[in-house]
Amino acid sequence: MLSIQDLDIKGKTVFLRCDINSPIDPTTLKILDDSRLLEVAETIDALKDSKLIVASHQGRLGKSDYVSMEQHAPALSNLLNRKIDFIPDVFGPSAINSIKNLNAGDILLLDNLRFTAEENAEMLPKDATKSHLVSKLVEHIDYCVLDAFSTSHRSHPSIVGFAELKPACAGKIVEREVNALKGIVEDSNTKFTAILGGAKVPDRLKSIQKLIEAGRIDKAMLGGLIGNVFLAATGKVPIESTSIDDEKSINTAKSLLEKYPEKFMLADDVAVEENEKRVEKSLSELKSSDRIFDVGQNTINKYSQQIENAENIFITGPLGMFENSEFRLGTTEILTKLSNANARTITSGGHLSAVLSQLKIKDKIYHVSTAGGALIRYLTGEELPLLNALNNSADKHNK
Repeated sequence: MLSIQDLDIKGKTVFLRCDINSPIDPTTLKILDDSRLLEVAETIDALKDSKLIVASHQGRLGKSDYVSMEQHAPALSNLLNRKIDFIPDVFGPSAINSIKNLNAGDILLLDNLRFTAEENAEMLPKDATKSHLVSKLVEHIDYCVLDAFSTSHRSHPSIVGFAELKPACAGKIVEREVNALKGIVEDSNTKFTAILGGAKVPDRLKSIQKLIEAGRIDKAMLGGLIGNVFLAATGKVPIESTSIDDEKSINTAKSLLEKYPEKFMLADDVAVEENEKRVEKSLSELKSSDRIFDVGQNTINKYSQQIENAENIFITGPLGMFENSEFRLGTTEILTKLSNANARTITSGGHLSAVLSQLKIKDKIYHVSTAGGALIRYLTGEELPLLNALNNSADKHNK
C-alpha cells in the first residue's frame, strides 16, 4: 500500500475519494456535525500542491440525508481556510470542463457520487472501470487517493475502479486506521468487551453475529434500538415500548440469545418520557404506552462495572436517543467511564466521535474511528475492497 509521499503529486491532477458523508438535519437539511470534514482536512492539506478533485457520497437513496454536496464546499473551505469550488455535476461535461481548467493548488468538489445509479451498486474492479464515473474521468486524472475508510467495505466504482487504471495511494485517514488496528486484526486472540448501540438494527445484528462467530467478543452489552430488539426478544417488556415492529429482527435476536446466552448483557432498567422529562423504570414497571429512549442508571452502573474488568473494549452507536438532552445519560456516562478506564478502547462511528468531542475526552481513547460497518468487518478479518484496491495498485504500479 502506497502513501501520498510515494507519489509525485505536484502539479498533477488527483482524484481523492474521501467520505464526508455527514449527519443531516431532516428539517433544515443542514449539516449537523463536521467530524468527517475535520478528519479529511489533513489529507487535503497533504495534497495542496496538486490539482485536486474531491469526491464523496452523501446519504442513501430515499433517505432525508440524500442531498447535494453543495453545502459541504463552504464547510470544508472554512475548516481549511482555502477556496473550494463546487460543481453540481459528477462526470458530465460541466465536471470534465472544470477538471480541465484546474491549476495547481485548486480544489474542486464534485456533487454527491450516489446521484449516479452505478455508485449505489457493488461491482468487481474490472467492471467498475467500465462505469460512467471511471471511464469518463480516468483520462483526466494522474493519481487516485483513497481515504474513505468508512466506506472501504463497499465495492463501488469510485472505491475500486480508478485504482485499477491509475496509481493509487492511501490517504491519511486510511493510514491511521490501518496502523492503529493492524496489530489487533492480526492477533486472533484479542477479544473485546463490546458495547453495542445505535439504530441500524439489521446491520447491527449482522455485526453481532460476525463478531461472535469470529471469536472477537467476550461479552456484549446492549443499548439503543438494537438493545430494544433484544429486550423484545426476551418477552420481558411490552413490545410497543421498544418501538420495534420488525419480527425478523426480533427472531434473529431470540436465536442469538438462545445460541450464545452467556455473551449478552441487557438493560435492567430504562428511561422513558413523561411530560417531556426523563423517568427511569424497571422492566417490570413498563406499560405499553411507554417508549424506551435510553438505558437506566442501574444498567449504567452494571455496564460500568464490566468496563472496569475489561482489557479491550469496542463500542459502536449511542445507547439512547442522545439527540435529546434528556436521554444522553447512558451514552455520556459510559463514554466518560471508558475515558478513565485502563482498557484499550476503540470507538466506532461518527455519532460517538461527535459526542467524545463535545465531552472533550477524545484524546483519552485509544482509537476513535468514524467508520462503522467497515471497522467491524476489518476486526472480524474480512477483506475490504478499498484495501485490496490499494494493495493491487501498489503491486501493479510500483515496479
